[in-house]
Amino acid sequence: MNEAAESARARDPDSRRPPRGWKRREILRLGAAVVTVGLVGCTGDSIEAVDRESDPSWAGSLLDPPFDKPDVNLIDFNGAPFPFRRATEGRLTVLFFGYTNCPDVCPIFLNTMAAAKRTLGRRPGSDALVLFVGVDRDRDTPEALRSYLAGIDDSFVGLTGEADQIDQAISDLKMAPVVFAQPGTPVGGEVGHQARVFVFSPDNVSHRLYNHDVSQNQWRKDLPRLAQGQW
Repeated sequence: MNEAAESARARDPDSRRPPRGWKRREILRLGAAVVTVGLVGCTGDSIEAVDRESDPSWAGSLLDPPFDKPDVNLIDFNGAPFPFRRATEGRLTVLFFGYTNCPDVCPIFLNTMAAAKRTLGRRPGSDALVLFVGVDRDRDTPEALRSYLAGIDDSFVGLTGEADQIDQAISDLKMAPVVFAQPGTPVGGEVGHQARVFVFSPDNVSHRLYNHDVSQNQWRKDLPRLAQGQW
């Protein structure tokens, strides 16, 4: 870019805005794509997620230090209390935040994970507890979560809860807050959430962080290793 163009761009604030038609959801997804550089939570803390080993076979980025499980109390899609740490103690646990009206990110991840678990048969990792936290509390009711997940994998568990508990879990995991778009936004684009997948090993911490679009074959490789204490 020449100096004249650069100067004009600096004077025009609109030139620094995202292209028209972009949804807040899409902007947040771009932020999730740079996970290998670093993560910045809403508390201002920064943690690195960088692969430090020479083995390129892992799809997830190594968290250094690993993440603790959020200490929150949620409600499952049957209306029962779900104290997160106690309910997942010692289990390989896959955690994803999304919403039932999501048009792309959520169904891509959930259906891919369901297919990966099926192909594992009875191998380690096949019994991973997959948790889907609905962030759109007005519509992600227990009934809506139960119906939504039943069409994907009936072993998946949907979670909801009080707003402060969901917000606390998101904050504890260093994710940006959920963003709700202005009224009138087309259906499916109303909620902005970061598309990160946390996998908690049986030692109750998350050593690796994944994007939503990891392939079925890669999950089939990573889940058994995580279940057996490798990372």
